[in-house]
Amino acid sequence: MDISRQQAGSSLHGKTMGTFKRLSLRLADSPNAVIVLFGAYFLLQILLRELAPPALRIDEAQQVLFAQWLALGYDAQPPLYNWYQQAIFAVFGTSMLAIAFAKNLILFLTFAVFIKTAELVLENKRFVVVAAMALFVIPQVFWQAQRDLTHTAMLMLTFAALLYCSIRLIQRPTLIGYLLVGVVTGLGMLSKYNFALALPALLLAVWLHPQGRERILDRRFLLTILVSFIIFLPHLFWLIDNLRFASEVTLQRMAEDAPDSRLLQVARGLGRFVSGSLIIFAVPALLLWQAARREEKRPQTQKSVWFRFFLHYFIAITVLMALVIIMATMTELRDRWLLPLLLPAPILAALYLERHLADTACFVTRFLPIPLIMMVLVPVALLVSHPLMAALGRTSNSNYDWQAFYRHVVEVEKLSPSVIITPNWPTGGNLRFLFQDVPVATNIYDDYDPPFTVSDEHPALMVWTGDDNEVPLLTEWLEGQMKVNLKTVQRSTLDIPMYYPVKGKVFRISYAIVRPADIEQ
Repeated sequence: MDISRQQAGSSLHGKTMGTFKRLSLRLADSPNAVIVLFGAYFLLQILLRELAPPALRIDEAQQVLFAQWLALGYDAQPPLYNWYQQAIFAVFGTSMLAIAFAKNLILFLTFAVFIKTAELVLENKRFVVVAAMALFVIPQVFWQAQRDLTHTAMLMLTFAALLYCSIRLIQRPTLIGYLLVGVVTGLGMLSKYNFALALPALLLAVWLHPQGRERILDRRFLLTILVSFIIFLPHLFWLIDNLRFASEVTLQRMAEDAPDSRLLQVARGLGRFVSGSLIIFAVPALLLWQAARREEKRPQTQKSVWFRFFLHYFIAITVLMALVIIMATMTELRDRWLLPLLLPAPILAALYLERHLADTACFVTRFLPIPLIMMVLVPVALLVSHPLMAALGRTSNSNYDWQAFYRHVVEVEKLSPSVIITPNWPTGGNLRFLFQDVPVATNIYDDYDPPFTVSDEHPALMVWTGDDNEVPLLTEWLEGQMKVNLKTVQRSTLDIPMYYPVKGKVFRISYAIVRPADIEQ
């Protein structure tokens, strides 16, 4: 009986792997089919976000909060994704569907542009698909990008588009090509500031390309510079006026847990750069090595011009990062910050393998089934992660039940607030998502001053989580907006079970209602 079960299990496993291998070969010969596959995958991710707990994650809450007003800048990140999300909200309304659609459209376009870029430099279509799947298996791409990384996702798209436009321009110089490179460069600078590090590295790679120097010295390249500068200029004015506000959080993160010795600071920064890069490269590199190690190798051939192009880029980005770390004594480099800068790595690996592997079919059937299996398992893991973490006694912002607080305010307190004041964007964004007709302000963003009037029918509502340390700041903001002094307002606390219950833990929300009687005459 046990033997027959083992044989049946082995047979099922063999059939499953055989199916994935056959699918791998079919997909490997059609990069466009892989684009369609990614389209279906990200449509599934939109559906899964609808099924997940309705609490907004940190980046999602920020987008909802910032969507209340249009500005040239908001905080430590450039505003391109904020503008993009506002446009999506304008078309589809403020909903979870609109949030999930916006993020997954960016991720889909990133893969589509990445595949088209790989097609420009790889001769064998199968390695185009290998490069795309190697990008997918990076943990920061298949996992973190689904949970947060809004601005990083936009940077990935704009940098992928810049790679595509730059390579096309080298291959076929046209006026439109120069203009497109300028447009994409400007948008890249509006997506995330570390795009500025990728630019000189890519420029050097183009300069060292046999035809690249000619493209850069072309007079039309001045149009590229002009267009990119015009696109970035309005935000640049805002950045100059708000430099301290925009850079304070980033500088604090870059110097977290910094040792006293400058030498140790530099060593720590360089170590973080190396370890962060290894975290990004580890999974795809291991899978590619595992699939290629037994394959017959071709005789040594001359490296392609595009292999040298991407190699020059990575040498330049490494030198630039080392210089920045040494000069600015950066001690903390997060892998999500490095991810867009290392985006071309799968194409570089595919260019190397294309020149060295003799049997591409066997390599593909070894490598591609793993990413395909991950495309099945990752959505399942995302779906069960919340109830599983709750069962293990762990809490997270995404398991907070903000809808229960909304029902308490509307049904129990019978409130229709004229304004809601919060101390941070996770709280403010979640409240704005539920109270969509009520302006929600925070005391940390001075450029949003919503008009409101406090009355008995429509009082002001102050909401915070945690201790009461934020209350004086919320009170000060409200007094400044209304040009009045407030009496000591009564504070209330509500303990709400988690969306997926966690034993012994609740979500505690504090709030205070401000009516005309609370204003000193």
